[in-house]
Amino acid sequence: MRTWPVFLAGLLLLWPGQAWAWGAGIHVTHGSFILENLHLIRPQIAAIIQAYPLDYIYGCISADIFIGKGYKRRPDHCHNWSVGMATLEKAESDSTKAYAYGYLTHLAADVIAHNFFIPRLLCLTPSSSGVGHVYWEFRADRFVEKKHWKLATQVVSMHNHENDDHIKNIVSRAKFGFKAKKLVYKRAVHLSDLTVWRDYVTSAITFGRGGKVTRKGVNLLTNLSLNLIVDLFTNMEEAVCLRYDPVGTDYIIMARHIRSSGRSARKNISIDEIFAPPQEIMELEYVSHDNPTL
Repeated sequence: MRTWPVFLAGLLLLWPGQAWAWGAGIHVTHGSFILENLHLIRPQIAAIIQAYPLDYIYGCISADIFIGKGYKRRPDHCHNWSVGMATLEKAESDSTKAYAYGYLTHLAADVIAHNFFIPRLLCLTPSSSGVGHVYWEFRADRFVEKKHWKLATQVVSMHNHENDDHIKNIVSRAKFGFKAKKLVYKRAVHLSDLTVWRDYVTSAITFGRGGKVTRKGVNLLTNLSLNLIVDLFTNMEEAVCLRYDPVGTDYIIMARHIRSSGRSARKNISIDEIFAPPQEIMELEYVSHDNPTL
């Protein structure tokens, strides 16, 4: 009975080039917060999201269906702003527009995860461990409330043919293997919904004090993500998040270089300063940094 969960654990944690950002649980937490606080964003956007909440939540997680997408730059990378904006611009119905707003919600949140949260922790992960990006996301996801996991499981299990066809028309490579990738992702979300699985994967490996992922720390970064999302749906083209790469290519490459440089070389480097969110992000406070989101 345990063979499949353990196999999938290895597949997800060690998948080469994997580049998920916040896990599905935290992405659904972001989307749920927006749905509960629609007064914070533009009325016309709020109206569409409110009318099609499940399409919106599905958009919040579906960018991570593209397993193995990696963190290197490509014009058609599913985490590019150009792809996210095309998803909205080419939407022909209000339901696909809601999906597109969810997709953009995902990208805005990943600005924090890919540029600051994951790179910092990668620096603290032994390069020989074979564990990195996905492991840290599961560590953060363990703070997510059960109701958000249930919602993630619900939306990823729905048919969503219209939204899937829409994103496949935007991402040129998506037509190849999309069905298989979605099946793997759906099973991963289902597995993540099991408390036993979350306990198993988050306790499997420890890297000492520097590698701890705390509720307080993840809560702060989650609130920074929410501020970027609200700012995007308030200012759109002038939003702060559009100045940053949701893929996080430069920061992840930097983190890998630092990690491979050896412990002695890292002694003179302040990892916390290198991967600290910039002041213009910290100054956004649509949502208080201390808000108990998790």
